[in-house]
Amino acid sequence: MKKVILWSALLLPLTGICQQQTVSDTESLSDLNLHAIMTFLSKDSVPERDVQGDFNILNAILNKDMGEGALKKEMDALDMVRDSIAFYHLVTTKPAAIYQKKLLLKKQFVEEHPDSYVSLYELEDNNGMYTADSYALAYEKLSDRLKKTYAAGRIRDRIKEWKKLTPTGIQAVNFTRKDQHGKTIQLSDYRGKLVLLDFWGSWCGACRQSHPHLKEVYERYKNKGLEIIAVANENVHSKGTPLKERKAAWLAAIKKDEVNWVHVLNDEGSGGVDIVNAYQISSYPTKILIDKDGKVLMRVSSLLNVEMDQMIKSILEKEAKK
Repeated sequence: MKKVILWSALLLPLTGICQQQTVSDTESLSDLNLHAIMTFLSKDSVPERDVQGDFNILNAILNKDMGEGALKKEMDALDMVRDSIAFYHLVTTKPAAIYQKKLLLKKQFVEEHPDSYVSLYELEDNNGMYTADSYALAYEKLSDRLKKTYAAGRIRDRIKEWKKLTPTGIQAVNFTRKDQHGKTIQLSDYRGKLVLLDFWGSWCGACRQSHPHLKEVYERYKNKGLEIIAVANENVHSKGTPLKERKAAWLAAIKKDEVNWVHVLNDEGSGGVDIVNAYQISSYPTKILIDKDGKVLMRVSSLLNVEMDQMIKSILEKEAKK
């Protein structure tokens, strides 16, 4: 069977959207697109010649092989039908690590080119690599020329929106649900632990692409005080579908992805507090880190976010040394 990678579903998800776009398996993981940048800048009448140079620089950086060649060889050695389990494991682990490197390179480019229109675009497009605070800081470091553009207004609007969403330092909203095993749990039961709330859904390719990374984090820190509580919203693409069927899809995804932490369903028919609404979740995946006293530390809407990884490591490894 011919292998075609659905890169956009596996590797290049837009926040809150799980798109599928079939491309050649020889194409790189760079999703930089000059037309998209020019469309973003269209109301500012920026000439393409003022963008092309920096576009070429970043595109060359992103097109360097960071493991794509080796990944393609591994995939070519597998039969998608006969080796379906191995193939699934491969495409849901290694590509994410490669993609994360690309995202970090984009973030680095923004830091090193504060007067580039490409940086302005990447700050908008690659916003999932930032928290609310670091996003605002990255914007402030841009040149005055860029800040005066119409396009920069979209970034300022996002900063304002993010600051309203579950601000750091507030008490996390408590909730009660039955977990995947039928045991009743409350968020407050986990006081004394560092809790990562992961908002996802079985329908969300971007969310499930983040599972291998979360599994690594969980294995590393579950015995040092970390707990993951995953809150699934199965209503997004299943309106009108009976609760029994939505619950079956949720449980099947947990089993297939082998994500063995605490899972609850946002709508389990119990009439409890709507967790998704309480935390103002509008994009998937969204992750919220809660400290041992039940207060919000950080919120990100992203497949992969290094800042959250670093905070988990800093808190738990520091406490382990006490």
